[in-house]
Amino acid sequence: MSGWRGKMTEVSLDKLELGIIEDEERLLKHIQDQLADVIAQPNSSTDYDNELLTLRDQLSEARLEDQAMLVEHMTRLSALRAAQNREYEAPVDPRSPYFAHIRLSDQHKGQERIREVVIGRRSFIDTQRNVQIVDWRNSPISRIYYCYDEGDDYEETFAKQLQRGHVELRRTLTVNGGKISRIRSGDRVLVRDVHGRWLKQSDERSRLAGGAQTALRAPDRRLGRTGADQRLPEITALIDPAQFRLITQDDSGIIIIRGGAGTGKTTIALHRIAYLCFQNRKRFQPKRILVITPGEGLRKYVSKVLPALDIKGVRIRTFSEWASSTAKWLVPQLRKRKTTDDTPLGARRLKRHPALLKLLKSAVTEKAREFDSEFLRVGGSALLDAWVKRRTLPPMQRLHAVKKWASGPGRHQVDSNSYDFKRLFEGASKELGDPFETWAQTLTDRTKIIECFDALKVDYYQWEVDQLVSSVSQQSDDPNDARELGDHGRGIDGQSIFAGEIQGRLDTDDWAIILHLCQLKNGRLAGSNGRFVSMEHVIVDEAQDLSPLSIKVLCETAKPGAPVTLAGDTAQRLYLDAGFGHWETLIEQIGVRASILPPLAVSYRSTRQVMELARLVLGDLADDMVVRDARDGAPVELIQFDEQGETVAFLADSLKSLRTRERRSSVALVARNMSVARLYHDSLRRAEVPDLRLVQKQDFDFTPGIDVTDVYQIKGLEYDYIVVLEPTARHYPDTIESRHLLHVVLTRAAHQLWLLCSEEPSPLLPLETLSQNLAQSD
Repeated sequence: MSGWRGKMTEVSLDKLELGIIEDEERLLKHIQDQLADVIAQPNSSTDYDNELLTLRDQLSEARLEDQAMLVEHMTRLSALRAAQNREYEAPVDPRSPYFAHIRLSDQHKGQERIREVVIGRRSFIDTQRNVQIVDWRNSPISRIYYCYDEGDDYEETFAKQLQRGHVELRRTLTVNGGKISRIRSGDRVLVRDVHGRWLKQSDERSRLAGGAQTALRAPDRRLGRTGADQRLPEITALIDPAQFRLITQDDSGIIIIRGGAGTGKTTIALHRIAYLCFQNRKRFQPKRILVITPGEGLRKYVSKVLPALDIKGVRIRTFSEWASSTAKWLVPQLRKRKTTDDTPLGARRLKRHPALLKLLKSAVTEKAREFDSEFLRVGGSALLDAWVKRRTLPPMQRLHAVKKWASGPGRHQVDSNSYDFKRLFEGASKELGDPFETWAQTLTDRTKIIECFDALKVDYYQWEVDQLVSSVSQQSDDPNDARELGDHGRGIDGQSIFAGEIQGRLDTDDWAIILHLCQLKNGRLAGSNGRFVSMEHVIVDEAQDLSPLSIKVLCETAKPGAPVTLAGDTAQRLYLDAGFGHWETLIEQIGVRASILPPLAVSYRSTRQVMELARLVLGDLADDMVVRDARDGAPVELIQFDEQGETVAFLADSLKSLRTRERRSSVALVARNMSVARLYHDSLRRAEVPDLRLVQKQDFDFTPGIDVTDVYQIKGLEYDYIVVLEPTARHYPDTIESRHLLHVVLTRAAHQLWLLCSEEPSPLLPLETLSQNLAQSD
């Protein structure tokens, strides 16, 4: 497949078309002949091999003081020999030396000049041989190919000199095995068939079209009856009666809204907020409602949607932001600590494992038991008995209850005003109420970690435990240690020498663990300073990417019996170390009662064609849910190229055309990682594609245009058009992680989906199905 599709015709080619073929084949032969001559050029340069052998013999007989000089000379000759050999290696692949040809006319020294320039993946310029192959990625002259059409006048600055000229021709070619198999020149597409015959192909280029404002966009004004946002209430109206009855109960406790991509989970969760606020504005005040989103992009989106539903002032946070700020508010000693994302993978996996819930609870219980002897020493058996009888209470509540007993019913048995009594309670309160110290001690106790994991039959590696202990040991360091270095703590570039390290810094899972310890110690989300957090309604979107411990923290942030809404789809997991793959498993792990709603049955976002491919990619990893796709759309297209530069050229032309026709459209170019995203962004920017934005830190602005990003940034969002960049075997191998990630990317498309490859396509893509789609669209 290629960037063009159309029907082949066997009509005779006209004289101009035959001339195009002859012109291009003559140019290719000339370049291949010159390359062959360069490769076969006899080596008449210095015979470095003999010189090196002579020096080796001299070295064995040389005096000690002369050996260093001889070795240095041999090293220099070896480098010259290597450079000489490289000089005669093939500068470009003769079998596929270039993919584009432009002919430029300009004025040079008062005379008209014609230049033949071809564009490939590597440069080779030899004016004596009349060969000029330029690298599409960084050659200034390649801008003419990407930014101008045949017949255009150009004006560009090369080597600080302004040059003007005319593009006489602009052709795109496919050269495979040393032969041209396709030529596109203007509106003509000429293709060589398997028998070597040249045929004309109708110019039906794959085109992005008809999808402007299909995707749900964050509103910039109040919701009304018109505009893309009218679908918000429509989705809510289409849920079944059983779901509606559960969603609209203000005391329904924890409910889990599940459904495939685009089924309206987020929409329903947000409308649940609006419904509860409308039913009881006094109880469900916006400041008593917490919304957790997976990333900054979705947080911005929700912050625009809720005001459009007449709900203003709700706390909308990413989990990382909320967890760190809340922990610092409850535990002031942590205020100076920063957040890190550099925790090693093994340590990260264990921090997110549900077994940590048991480990932490045991640690808190054992710490309280250590004070048994002190209570006996200070108050005898009466005080110990009062302490032991209340062992089912959280430690800080237990201390408070014993203290209240000692000053009341037990005042005749215990002297609560004694020095030892006051000192005991001050020390116990300080030690039992400190979540940070418990976190540091528990996660650096290798023996206790292994005992807990073995008892729960956790699959782990010894190196993961070692990594966890080592990481937490560094993280628990005092952050002031680095600060005391002053200017000595900075490198020659002015940056901190600790940048990118974990010393004295906590990651998102650490903040969650500390919050859970606050809950275990206080019986609610509270700190020893008397501050506490208690919400009337908690909403967690894309909950499947949080750890069970983090979800438990959020569930227990709500008041007892207050509504908690978890929305998510386990098929859309970005991180496989979350600790659960099914909602039933999650409920069992965190020990809560929850209502798992029947899955949402209608997919509203993506078309049937997109969803069918997404389900095929997911395979047997998909949940056993029957989902109906609400609408048909354009066929999904896998478009393959031989060169990345050719991919960029095709994509640049397509995006420029789209932006001219559909100024209100939203487009996302999505790569597996940010390095590929940057390459395409920089290349398209050089091609002067308008309204282009590189999104690296979830800095979406939800305005029409073209966002270039990676799969980890785009979770929870949707676009009119999605172009998957390089869904190749290298980027998406046949792994569970790749299936989930590719599924997420595909299901961001509301109208049309393209997959562009310059290498072998991913084995996850059903090529036969995609080929059939292409054939049906012809």
